Amino acid sequence: MVPETEEEMVPETEGKSRTKAKHEVEALQRLGERLIELSKEQIKSMAIPDDLKREVLFAKTITRHGAKRRQLQYIGSIMRDIDPESVVTAIDRLSMARAMASSKFKKMEQLRDELIQGNQTSLNSFIDDHPQADRQRLRQLARNAKNEIAAEKPPKSSRALFKYIRELTEAQDD
Repeated sequence: MVPETEEEMVPETEGKSRTKAKHEVEALQRLGERLIELSKEQIKSMAIPDDLKREVLFAKTITRHGAKRRQLQYIGSIMRDIDPESVVTAIDRLSMARAMASSKFKKMEQLRDELIQGNQTSLNSFIDDHPQADRQRLRQLARNAKNEIAAEKPPKSSRALFKYIRELTEAQDD
């Protein structure tokens, strides 16, 4: 009997075609690339096996393209022995935390800008949410920032206002 297709010519291992196995290996390498893009602190805080952490941290130090590619292949081979879903979950958690922090930062910037523009509704709403806030200090910083903008001076008061908003917000979150 003569094999009709390429898949019949190659004995299947574990019920997977060679193409499917290759795609899975490439997916693990891409997951390794996502790990390498994280900061060292983020990698160290992840709940992944120590040998994988060590190799990912080592890959961050490699500058040559060929060596980095081989290291990614090695990381992919290590990841074949572990559950990749745990790594994906850990990366997603970090991404979500980063997105939440970015959103929170943008909201604080928006509040600062509204206070500088003299939006009393935003001021009252913020003070209702943060009763420990000093209304007079908020108004003074906002007024000084508005004057600095008009005089085209460096935004010293604007930065101070943002810092005060961040302190109040973080104190409430703790």
